[in-house]
Amino acid sequence: MKRITIIGGGISGLTVLHYLKQRLGDSADITLFERQPHVGGCIRTLKKGDCVFECGPNCFLDYQPATLQLIEELNLTHLLVEANPNARRRYIQMKGELVAVAMDPVNFIRTPLISGPDKWSLIKGLFKRNISTDRSIYEYVSQRFSQGVAACLVDPLISGIYAGDIKRLHMASAFPKLDSRLRGNDKKWFRRIRMRSFLGGMGQIMETLLSRYQSHIQTNTDISLAQIKTDITIVSTPAYAAARIIGDVNPVLAHLLGQIPYVPIAVVGLGFEHNAFRKKTDGFGFLIPSQEHKDILGVLIESNIFPQRAGLDQVMLRVLLGGAHHPQIINDTKEQILSKAIKEIDTVYGLKAQPLETFVQLWPKAIPQYEMNYPLWRQGIAEQCAQTPDLYLCANYLDGISFNDCINNAKLIAGIIAI
Repeated sequence: MKRITIIGGGISGLTVLHYLKQRLGDSADITLFERQPHVGGCIRTLKKGDCVFECGPNCFLDYQPATLQLIEELNLTHLLVEANPNARRRYIQMKGELVAVAMDPVNFIRTPLISGPDKWSLIKGLFKRNISTDRSIYEYVSQRFSQGVAACLVDPLISGIYAGDIKRLHMASAFPKLDSRLRGNDKKWFRRIRMRSFLGGMGQIMETLLSRYQSHIQTNTDISLAQIKTDITIVSTPAYAAARIIGDVNPVLAHLLGQIPYVPIAVVGLGFEHNAFRKKTDGFGFLIPSQEHKDILGVLIESNIFPQRAGLDQVMLRVLLGGAHHPQIINDTKEQILSKAIKEIDTVYGLKAQPLETFVQLWPKAIPQYEMNYPLWRQGIAEQCAQTPDLYLCANYLDGISFNDCINNAKLIAGIIAI
């Protein structure tokens, strides 16, 4: 019987386990090892009072068939919830004030977020051809549109996805299909895409995977490749952890993995009575451009997006801090992080009362950064993996950081192994 070892119990590792069991059944001895006392990685849902707090991702976009297929196979489809369409309005903070992102032509003309020439550049840029994506996001957007569009619109958007620096992130690696979509070559992308989560939060899918495959999972287990006897190994940990695990077997690969940078993120959840604010907490939330020089990346009004995240007559907010521009957040205590988050909410909405419930989750190495030298790292990693038989890497530092990417890549790797 073939022995297969999976190291890492995040969404990548658990999904690989699911698909291997689905394809191989009992014909292979499959074990997943997780260093922490719980599986799920950064996907974890906590509850306190009537508030539901997501430690990591709070939702996913439903454009990836593999994700919806996995959810169906786990019998979770009936627990899917869709983001409230009434919370579509988004804001960007500009000189301390919230400015609505234009959702129609009239407001696009009126918006003070960008200048008149920048607005014209947005229109002209859609028709530009043959702009190389082998450059930073800032350079790409500046050439296709303008520097103003890059600084005021794209910068806060990237903060909300990568928490990164658009002058350092590699366009082709971070968004491999975006240029094609801008040119209209990917027609399927323009269908209605919905933001989804689960009734009990994103942690519900992790709990289901754990429950189904409990007998194949060992938590509180820290191992290296030199310690185990196995025929096939899939390492589904962050790159820095994979470097330590692989070091004795392939030092060159370990060195490459250790070079991939990560940025820190602090996630703060704040639950309030609905009348605790002097200003209306409407819409989806707001993002903050790096030129505002704040520790805060953005704020999501969770209870507007998913009403299940708070009790009746309550408002649940989620504040993101840190990122590439503010890595010093890892030096703050939880009390300091919480204080910064509450101060920002007070500044923007005006607080009449303190929060009912608070949550703080600090991720010192939260999101891998697909920076300018990432293509060379990616090539080197592929070459070294090819020289290390029966070793596979499956994690969000390869081929996409999103929930959808992790599931799709895990399914592909399981398919290769199960042939």
